[in-house]
Amino acid sequence: MKMESVHPGHWEERTRDEVLVPVDDCIRWYDHERIKRSLGWMSPVQYR
Repeated sequence: MKMESVHPGHWEERTRDEVLVPVDDCIRWYDHERIKRSLGWMSPVQYR
């Protein structure tokens, strides 16, 4: 996410939604789709 469209140097050129949508997408992926070996190859949501 650091390298994507939400680069701190360009925040002043972005609307609120242009910043929040990619951030929300990243958080959703991190919680729902990212699998972890330590969780038995499940996502955090599946593990719960």
